Amino acid sequence: MIGKKFLKVKIYYMFFICIVALISCSDDLEEELKGQLSETSISTESDAVALIDGIYNGFLAGGWDYYASGVLARATDGITDVFVLNDSNYRNLETYDWTDEDIVADLWASIYTVIDRANWAVYLIEGIDDSVFSDTSKEELIAEAKFLRGLAYYDLTGLFGAVPLKLEPTRSDEVGLARTDLEIVYAQIESDFEYATTYLPGRSNTPGKASKGAAYGLLAKTQLRQLKWTEAGENIDKLIALGEYNLFTEDNFLKLFYESNVLDDEFIFSIMSLGESYSTASNHHLKFFTPWGYDTGWATVGLPENIYNTIEPEDERNEVYFDEYPYLYGGAIKSAMDDFGFAINRKFGSYNRDVTAPGTGYVAYQNYGISKMSVPVLRYADVLLLKAEIENELNGPTTAAYEAINQVRNRSGLANLSEGLTQEDFRTAVLAERAIELAGEGQRKDDLIRQGVFVSTLNQYAQSQGYPLTVTEDHKLMPIPRTELDLNPNMEPNPSNSF
Repeated sequence: MIGKKFLKVKIYYMFFICIVALISCSDDLEEELKGQLSETSISTESDAVALIDGIYNGFLAGGWDYYASGVLARATDGITDVFVLNDSNYRNLETYDWTDEDIVADLWASIYTVIDRANWAVYLIEGIDDSVFSDTSKEELIAEAKFLRGLAYYDLTGLFGAVPLKLEPTRSDEVGLARTDLEIVYAQIESDFEYATTYLPGRSNTPGKASKGAAYGLLAKTQLRQLKWTEAGENIDKLIALGEYNLFTEDNFLKLFYESNVLDDEFIFSIMSLGESYSTASNHHLKFFTPWGYDTGWATVGLPENIYNTIEPEDERNEVYFDEYPYLYGGAIKSAMDDFGFAINRKFGSYNRDVTAPGTGYVAYQNYGISKMSVPVLRYADVLLLKAEIENELNGPTTAAYEAINQVRNRSGLANLSEGLTQEDFRTAVLAERAIELAGEGQRKDDLIRQGVFVSTLNQYAQSQGYPLTVTEDHKLMPIPRTELDLNPNMEPNPSNSF
């Protein structure tokens, strides 16, 4: 229950977890704040920054949950046709066997932890005297907190639909909250992102910090969930007009995902990892996207054959998605399709660690849980493809729509998309391009739902994989965690709770 199981935390405990979160990324604040943080002592700009840092840290959840370790990707892309999950812990997600109602309960808990941290930050920073702020304005810090809260609610609604909307900090045990109408939750998410577009800088010095550009992009995505094509298009255009972001063209597509390129202009917003140690400020994402026999990964997951077979031979993205790979022991060339039933997707593999563990083969296993790789939330390629999609929906396949999709295709060595497509054919082309470009980044489920092909596409996928079920509209939302339903008498289940 929100307030008993996951959010019923005493005020001093909330402050404690914020400080634990901060120690890894704000060592200079540790001595100043540790053991002193309380509601009455929050009074300086450093205190405010510490609260914001605590929210950011929550998105990695200690390196093992939410955006870390591929958890969110498995609950989004993992139930679609761009991400095969054959690892035992998540196989039931892949096969739509959701009889365990707590199948994504940890995500529910982690996301509400972030929301509560954001609520505390907004409340406490609003109470700090304006005169103490010099390096960063009070409004900008509040905007960061609201941006992060908006992102958390965006993720939560994408997983569960209507959820309890909580905007005040949790002080003590509370009666469990009922679900808020989805339209009201979306209105609040839009409000948080709109506030962020007003007070945040056009671009931060790192994609790991909230910015005006990121807020425009996520505001547009929230509007697209509601099929507000015109409003979404306006915000995508505002993002592009900032002139702050570009496609990565300095090297091949694969290199975009190397540790050394986490600050590239293509990344508009990412969940960043400092990669300092196994247990501190790292992200174990890299261990959960590739099989052991390839690069010492811990997961039997990859790109399904149906998507892999659509990649054109001259496409540079073949360096990211591939069938043949050198076996870890001895280097013999093997087939991932034969060994695992899918192509390897190495976007987040160990061999991309050119900073913390450069090398290949078993040498890439050194410092095996440490990574400075980020988790992309919003890339410029994603934005351009949304621009093409929105333009097509509003006006058909115009020159602007072609220009947007062709930028992404040309970056990967492909020729321009064929001219003269119908609106429906162009829509299909954009959807296919997004599947290849963004596989493993958590975008596919929203894409399929937005275009009205979720059920048909995933039934074709389930049939191709031999899964004995029919995918329905009820599979769009995950079960509300059983622990939440048991503790909260005001909480109603999703249809998937009855699977």
